Amino acid sequence: MRKTRLGLVVGIDLDNTIISYDRLFLQEARLRDLVPGDFVGTKREIRDRIRQLPNGEVEWQRLQAHGYGPAIAGAFVAEGVVDFVHTLRSRGAAVFIVSHKTAFSSLAESSVNLRDAARGWLRENGIIAPDSVPEENLYFEATRADKIARIVELRCTHFIDDLEEIFDDPGFPPGVERMLFATAATVPHNRYPTYGSFREIADVFFAD
Repeated sequence: MRKTRLGLVVGIDLDNTIISYDRLFLQEARLRDLVPGDFVGTKREIRDRIRQLPNGEVEWQRLQAHGYGPAIAGAFVAEGVVDFVHTLRSRGAAVFIVSHKTAFSSLAESSVNLRDAARGWLRENGIIAPDSVPEENLYFEATRADKIARIVELRCTHFIDDLEEIFDDPGFPPGVERMLFATAATVPHNRYPTYGSFREIADVFFAD
């Protein structure tokens, strides 16, 4: 692994971390009558509500496949992430995106390649760029175990993810700083330092 002036190798998750799906999933869930028209909530809360329905897990996975594929253009860039990555790069840190994402979903309603859709979104929103995250620093992994193995291989010093399950996994390397991307309201009993935006995360790295 190449040396950096900061000595940092920062890994970042993709879905629900760099890409914000809250508004997109709420809109699509209402259109599909999976939540009431007056329902308001985050993607996590939408998921929990849909899972209570008959066949709810299947409906949730179909909604995910639609949001991650054909509808991804309607997703938003997480607040502050572009500036955060640019500052890391300008100070000599290495930045990687490591995502647990298969190319296709068995429950998808279209044949859109989910990895290609995500890659296109990252380019259009300035995340994949010479002064941001180089294309070769983007990794899609088929399983959680593969994602964790990639984090180990890249020798990340920090990893930012919205899922506690990644950090709880016995295979997650103990020397990596775990940074949970979520609000306290959505993760009431989290065991990790939690950040609601990339501006909050930037304060940790660039507080001097």
